[in-house]
Amino acid sequence: MAKVSIYSETIKKVLCYPDYSEKCYFERLKELEELSVNYVLLEGKKLIYGIIPVLGKGYASIALKAITSNGKVVTLKIRRTDSRRKSMENEAICLAIANTVDVGPRLLGFTDNILMYTFIDGRPLSEWFSENIEPNVLKNTVKDVLKQCFRLDRAPLDHGELSRPHKHIIVDYEKKPYIVDFESASYTRRPANLSSIVSFFFIRKNPISKTLKDVLKYDVDSVLKSVREYKRNISRETFLTVLRTLNLL
Repeated sequence: MAKVSIYSETIKKVLCYPDYSEKCYFERLKELEELSVNYVLLEGKKLIYGIIPVLGKGYASIALKAITSNGKVVTLKIRRTDSRRKSMENEAICLAIANTVDVGPRLLGFTDNILMYTFIDGRPLSEWFSENIEPNVLKNTVKDVLKQCFRLDRAPLDHGELSRPHKHIIVDYEKKPYIVDFESASYTRRPANLSSIVSFFFIRKNPISKTLKDVLKYDVDSVLKSVREYKRNISRETFLTVLRTLNLL
């Protein structure tokens, strides 16, 4: 892990990935100063330019670990220079809405090109599921994810990526799941968070659904019926029915 000042030469191309310009660098350096960021911690499993490690790299942004002036460790999402998105504002709004129902990492600030939120120290869902997890821990964590999806549906806010949640749910080392990455989220689109995650966890065939079927021993037809009713009428009662059919109540 390399702790690098935001004024170092190394950071220049990181801030303006993948197409560097002096104008871009000075704009984004000013934004880091506005967010009171002092250092960037270059670590992670993804690489940019083939050599610089980062927490994440997507089609719209890259994610970095950083330290603020008060010593707080945070995550920064920095808009890629080739992104079709004009700013980080919509993602910031969606994360703020999610926070109102106790979902997602806590939004700490944003600028046109940078989103800052609390750093979640954990593993992506797919990695966590590959471990030898006790059945009760598995049940509690999955139930927590479903509850978060229900709260998002009621907000209402549609995450937009929970049918492919591998990288969009992080489980911390206290076994607490966090839904992350709200860049495709919408507060105008009809929410389908619970139905999307139920489809992935319990209906579609994949290693995670196989594990859950072995542990929970649910009936797929009953689950499908309960989800259809939930989609017609999103309420606490229909949500509890979904949990019952999954043997999570």
